[in-house]
Amino acid sequence: MGSLTDQLLHGDQDIPCPECGFGVWIRLSEVVAECAVLCPVCRTRVWLRDGRGQMSNLGAVIESEVEQLLKGLL
Repeated sequence: MGSLTDQLLHGDQDIPCPECGFGVWIRLSEVVAECAVLCPVCRTRVWLRDGRGQMSNLGAVIESEVEQLLKGLL
């Protein structure tokens, strides 16, 4: 099953293709890695860039928040 961080980073998200508007499924881990995905309809390459570098720290932030939440419950 994996950690909550892994589940969030590998969960699918739907974004509109900038060319045709069709919903393209991506994973947050692809955004962190700044990959490119192909739109299945128009075959446009959609680059998943994180210009401010915020996604690269997403996993650590999520893990920290979950730990703080669990400390309050236990």
